Amino acid sequence: MSEWVKRLFGTEKLGDVGIVLAGNITSENEQKIISVFESVESNIDCVYHCHLGEKNGKKYPLVSNVFGASAMLDVMAILKEGGCKTALFIGYAYGGFKTQPLEVGDIVIPNRAYHFEGIHQYVKKGKEYSEPDFEFKKKVEEILTDNKIKFFEGKNISVTSVTFQPNHFNEEYQRIQPISLEMELAACYSRGKEIGIRTAGVLIISDNKQNSLINSTQRKLRYGLKFKLAEIFVNNIEKLNLEKIESESGEKFIIDEHLAKVIEDPDDKENIYLEELNKKTKD
Repeated sequence: MSEWVKRLFGTEKLGDVGIVLAGNITSENEQKIISVFESVESNIDCVYHCHLGEKNGKKYPLVSNVFGASAMLDVMAILKEGGCKTALFIGYAYGGFKTQPLEVGDIVIPNRAYHFEGIHQYVKKGKEYSEPDFEFKKKVEEILTDNKIKFFEGKNISVTSVTFQPNHFNEEYQRIQPISLEMELAACYSRGKEIGIRTAGVLIISDNKQNSLINSTQRKLRYGLKFKLAEIFVNNIEKLNLEKIESESGEKFIIDEHLAKVIEDPDDKENIYLEELNKKTKD
């Protein structure tokens, strides 16, 4: 039994496929996106927004308003705990690296995401980048192609925030030659591999050298594209259900067990997460 999942989705068991919408979204557009499902069982507003939608008799989680790598890590853990085997990331990105930059509204499928947000340096020093599950990525690309959605492929960089990041003209960026930049995707890819959940990312170019994030006309365009992509993938959600993969350690991921281990102290006998885990095991 997972109280974590129940608290956020109103149920202990989620569908096999999860969808994560990163970046900002207006209430109006959020309601429009979740209306793509045949019905919505729950809408829980916390740091991010958790929705449980029904499609063809099955209930799938959609998490929106996810900002930053730290929130992304928690979302991945909740989806895994709830039983998701795959997680599709849909977000926004800067696309102004090329001499002819990507246009606002262009779609990118990153084949690699670099950890410039720094979060994985705490647990895996020297981890430079992570990659999607390529079988899942291929399925995502097939769905886009079938729906006549053109996309670009390349390397992505995940940074700490929009307004706090390295100067783009630096040696590392020159070496990597990125096609896009955002905040959450590297954490999504890495955490997916660590705990055993397939991931792939679809990015909508939100700004470039000629268009800023605060351009209202371009903002309407990218909001509309997020709805269009969500609609396409929800309508094809059963195609995103692939076989489960193992975690990097080969062990089953359980949130309480993980937290019990990371706060473990031989000289301190109090460990509420271990107590909760033992209680559940006895039950």
